[in-house]
Amino acid sequence: MEKENKKGMGNDFLALLSQKTLVIDGAMGTMLQQYGLKAGEAPEMWNITQPDIVKSIHTSYLEAGADIILTNTFGANGIKLQKLGFRERLLELNEQAVKLARKAADEYREVHQQPIFIAGSIGPSGEILGPCGLVKDEEAYAGYEEQVKVLASSGIDFILLETFYDLNEIGIALKAVKEICDLPVFASMTFDDSLKTIYGISPEKAVKVLFQEGADGVGANCGSGPETLYKVIAQMRVLTDAPLLVKPNAGIPYIDNNRIIYPATPQEMAEYTEKFIQLRVNIIGGCCGTTPEHIRAIAGKVKKSV
Repeated sequence: MEKENKKGMGNDFLALLSQKTLVIDGAMGTMLQQYGLKAGEAPEMWNITQPDIVKSIHTSYLEAGADIILTNTFGANGIKLQKLGFRERLLELNEQAVKLARKAADEYREVHQQPIFIAGSIGPSGEILGPCGLVKDEEAYAGYEEQVKVLASSGIDFILLETFYDLNEIGIALKAVKEICDLPVFASMTFDDSLKTIYGISPEKAVKVLFQEGADGVGANCGSGPETLYKVIAQMRVLTDAPLLVKPNAGIPYIDNNRIIYPATPQEMAEYTEKFIQLRVNIIGGCCGTTPEHIRAIAGKVKKSV
């Protein structure tokens, strides 16, 4: 199989990452909900139906201080799109997502003259893989293979596999990336208060297996607030000096008047950012519930540490 060789700024990204901590953006879904995204609606469809809104969210995170923005492609893998009835639009959705992120980055970079990186977001299938589930490993691979090919050929700088619980599934996605392109790839899993994934994967096992399988960086995102992910990342850092990423939720959500509330304030996220910096975390950002204000607070701490 001939690999895609569209590195974008991948080499520059890894070089800069070895020199300083970078800030990655916050939640896309949370922001889209503020614009009217309905429960059960595919956020990725907004790349086509509401492109100006998606681009404006990217811009708002850049203006808040993000060095990295994620494409709106978290659920745009083949298995998930098949379930939603959009499999035939995989190419269109992923290509358009990269175009929107790239346009926002180019416009911002033209004014501010600083490096901005685009990460291709790839999330889990949402299905249980065999032998316990109905989706076979080769079917999952095919779904990731198609998405990776599109993202890699569209001009991203690296790939972020995020919010995975199953070490087997993230391994399949990682294999697809390594076999299809030469882009850097980070592999991030979701841990709860037990400091394990719901599949029982510990931070130590995630670090060991994912680096063995070729990840350029490993991390933890979603599922928990900064307090829990600090403990997870601390366990990871004991085992490796390689790049680490963290993207906590803005706390544990609760329901108030039929609204999902994430309690962690930007100031709370900033306080934990100082702790992450002490752990030498290479990429720091936010996941569910985080907004440009959270990222602005995080970036303020990161920039002061440089």
